[in-house]
Amino acid sequence: MFVSPEDDGRATARARFRIFTRRSRAGRRWTGRAFGSLAAAAAITALGVTAGSGSASAATARAAGPTITGVTWHQLTLINGWVSGESQEPGDGIPAWAARNGVVYLTGSVMQTSGTSGEFAVLPPAARPTHVLYMPVTVLGQGTHGWIVVYPGGAMYVMGAPYSAAQGFTGLAGISYPAKAMAMSALSLENGWQSSDAQYGTGDPSYSVSNGMVYLSGSLNQPAGDVQVFGVLPPAARPAHTTYLNVYGFDGGITELEIDTNGSMLAYEGGAQQYTSLAGVSFPVASAATNQITLINGWQSAQPPYGTGDPSYSVKNGVVHLSGSLFQPPVPGGTQDFAVLPPAARPKYYLYINTEVSPPDSIAAAGDIVISPDGRLYSNSFPLSESEAFTSLAGISYPVGS
Repeated sequence: MFVSPEDDGRATARARFRIFTRRSRAGRRWTGRAFGSLAAAAAITALGVTAGSGSASAATARAAGPTITGVTWHQLTLINGWVSGESQEPGDGIPAWAARNGVVYLTGSVMQTSGTSGEFAVLPPAARPTHVLYMPVTVLGQGTHGWIVVYPGGAMYVMGAPYSAAQGFTGLAGISYPAKAMAMSALSLENGWQSSDAQYGTGDPSYSVSNGMVYLSGSLNQPAGDVQVFGVLPPAARPAHTTYLNVYGFDGGITELEIDTNGSMLAYEGGAQQYTSLAGVSFPVASAATNQITLINGWQSAQPPYGTGDPSYSVKNGVVHLSGSLFQPPVPGGTQDFAVLPPAARPKYYLYINTEVSPPDSIAAAGDIVISPDGRLYSNSFPLSESEAFTSLAGISYPVGS
């Protein structure tokens, strides 16, 4: 499953620049996807993301390791030529970990300025998982995607398609997983699906309900059959609305995970039958209270066609959780910023978080949600039409002050 990294042109990748949300310095790398319109891109000096009126202010360097609502960040010690994204681009965040209520959270960003090893840090015992984890992340470039692999011994690797995209920029924000202390319950698999633990050491497919959140783990495959439903969650672990998320598929493929309100779980696209990871998946229980997000710039809720719930947020135990989905009808001069979070739900740095884009009835595609320190939310993809057609907020969570 794990592919050795190769140096296939990271210098070229870094030459793809972006300026994000009109931040002050020109010539920044573009970490998400490009515009659908080259003319529009030229008009705003190669901005990677289009912003509506009142876009985010310029970012400045920030101190490391604050304590926010009981979440204490511990800075990662980077190795093998990997450096903090914050040291290269102020505002991109210092790579760090935190643990709260049995859950480990990552934040910040990394870049590799020398070397070719994908191993960028080793977690301390308190932050190590029970099994090997494969989780998608945001990386540099247009039409690229990446993933992180975390081993029980604490070693962390980043990979990308191509690897140069991960070297150019990898966002760690939005990654979370149960710590070893959290008890998990095995999922009953059906329709020919079976655990992939024996091959990859990822643990059997499992779930846990803790502090109003559902956490999944493990991996699976389907050696025979073609039914996408692989299991059913019990009533206490079901979401309030249909949930669409990106997960790691075979050889880094983009697999879509669908969780319905009746508990049915489906995996498709991206080599799902060969390998589907459930690592890093979490969502609020059906009874969790949420606050509806006010959409701007022509963006609309995608609840009516897909049953995902309106775009919403909640803050619980110092952690922000997003849910729902949205789209932007074709309009002249449409922008990628779709909402502004209240101060209580804002991060300290810019967060770049992988998410599912493109309508669920089409193909699985990876996009990005970018959250600025002033609370402005952006949806991004390449091509841009994918995120405009559908952007999922399901499964996105981060501690306040990330």
